[in-house]
Amino acid sequence: MRLGRLSLKLRLLFIVVGILGLGLAGAAAIILHNARAATIEEIEANLDFSQELVRFLVADVDRPLAPDALAALSAAFEDLRHVQVEIESDTGEWLRLTSGAHAEPAPVWFQHLIVPPSQVFDTIRITRGGSLGRIRITALTDDEVAEVWRDVYDLFWLAAWLMVSVSALTWLGLWFGLKPLRDLHAGFARLAAGDFSRPVGVPAVPELADTQSKFNHVVDALRESTRQRRLLTQKLVTMQEEERRAIARELHDEMAPYLFGIRTDMQALSWSLARDDRDGVEARIDSVQAHVDLIQQRVRRMLGRLRPAVLDDFGLRESLMYLVEDWRERCPQMAWRARLRSVDDDLDDAVQVTVYRAVQECLTNAARHSGATAVTVAVSSTVRDDVLWLEIEVADDGVGMTEGASLGLGLTGLQERVAALGGDFDLARGGSGGLAVRLAIPACGSVGV
Repeated sequence: MRLGRLSLKLRLLFIVVGILGLGLAGAAAIILHNARAATIEEIEANLDFSQELVRFLVADVDRPLAPDALAALSAAFEDLRHVQVEIESDTGEWLRLTSGAHAEPAPVWFQHLIVPPSQVFDTIRITRGGSLGRIRITALTDDEVAEVWRDVYDLFWLAAWLMVSVSALTWLGLWFGLKPLRDLHAGFARLAAGDFSRPVGVPAVPELADTQSKFNHVVDALRESTRQRRLLTQKLVTMQEEERRAIARELHDEMAPYLFGIRTDMQALSWSLARDDRDGVEARIDSVQAHVDLIQQRVRRMLGRLRPAVLDDFGLRESLMYLVEDWRERCPQMAWRARLRSVDDDLDDAVQVTVYRAVQECLTNAARHSGATAVTVAVSSTVRDDVLWLEIEVADDGVGMTEGASLGLGLTGLQERVAALGGDFDLARGGSGGLAVRLAIPACGSVGV
């Protein structure tokens, strides 16, 4: 298994187990090192002690060796550990006075680990002048190593139990500790599916509680954004239908009478021609021309609502000045000001239309609803992160906007236009009171999209 495919839980578990394993391995190495030194030291000490004891006990023993004398010596040497004491009989045979190793021997590999084969203990030989012959004392390493093996064996199983217990507790701790991350994963899956209804429970772990609180904040923001977009879509659909109805109504109410008048004039013209009524023909032609002029004016006005032709003819700066001048003529009782700095007519077409519509909508709202005495249009440019931005502000000194009031269809559509271009839309209190509509739009019309 590749390390990159391991889960966070397994990685943390391996780290804990690895640290614990290294610690136990280091402890085992220290224990074995100390056990080796202690074993060799104890064996050598036993040899020295046994030598002194043997010299003391055999001081009064004479040859030939009687059975009761051998039994007495064997009983005296019974408590000697890790050594083998032998005495030479009258026949030259070596008789064992100690019972030798009692414990079950340790594995050979462990014996070599504690007492390497290169470690040699001298055999002590005691030779008395007189009746008693030679005595031989030999070190028995198996007994001592067996005791060490039993201790190490018990420690091994204790370490194994500790390793398993720590691993199990670590696994359980990680399972419950990482549950908030699993909840976040499930929360992201719900977000991907478009489900914003269920927030993620905030855990007691401080490090993750802040993360999940922010996640829930994002969920709330997305839910609200989705709700706003749905409302906006409904408003846009309603606005489109209203616009279609307005166009249909205008075509019916204004175009139809003119077309009917042209039709009537054409019939009258036909009668005048049949009667050779020259004055009647001229009158009917003048009437048709008048109706055509009126139709042309209405069509031009409708096209201006659908697409501002003034932009194509004069550019953005002059078009904005035309809007301000138009409202100055309509509402002379209000002061209309324009501060247009660094307005480039070579901007992206979508940006120009959006800026034009924004100023048009804001001026219309100021004239109809604000009750203001002065309206100011300010357009300037600035550079952010090497990107040119247009900043538009339309401010009035009127009654302003009631707190908590919803946006109308016009401002809602404007907000969506600006967002589609990656711009910013903000409503604030103007410098002279009233309302200030502030927009910031990237000149390229693509930043943040």
